[in-house]
Amino acid sequence: MAKKNMRGADEVSGDVDMSPMIDCCFLLLIFFVVNATAITVAKDANIKMPSAVSSSDLKDAKGCIVVNIFNDPDKMSDEKTRKAFLEAYPKPNVWWSSGEENGGYSPDETDALTEYVSKQKEQMLARNLEEKQIRIYLRGDVNAPWARTAGAIKCAAAAGVVNIVFGTLPTK
Repeated sequence: MAKKNMRGADEVSGDVDMSPMIDCCFLLLIFFVVNATAITVAKDANIKMPSAVSSSDLKDAKGCIVVNIFNDPDKMSDEKTRKAFLEAYPKPNVWWSSGEENGGYSPDETDALTEYVSKQKEQMLARNLEEKQIRIYLRGDVNAPWARTAGAIKCAAAAGVVNIVFGTLPTK
């Protein structure tokens, strides 16, 4: 006796439609890419940072307000660096920069540097950062006089930012 075909004509195949799952995966991928933007520190190539024996990398740049501290261009030993510095900062007597275009400040512009730090602090507070997470990241040139660093620290204190991170390179 022959077996009868048990499948009925109205049975649906067991294939799964993958297009909704693929759409969902792409949406999740886009969400994570957009929300996981890397926070980087604006580095100025005109600064030769000092090295330290016990330095470590800055793990989290979130909440950092970058202030670059320069050496006097007349005392720069490398002519290429001096020329690049003078092209980047055409104003005379630039001591600090904020990493912004034409963001160089001279010693008599401490109010401008204080105002810059205050604005950055307000923006970070608006992004729901706690005040203790906001800090100044000082990237000082190895040959810059201490008076310039002290001036930047005073400007930060006047703006209400008291946490300071000194940028150094690890000893080789």
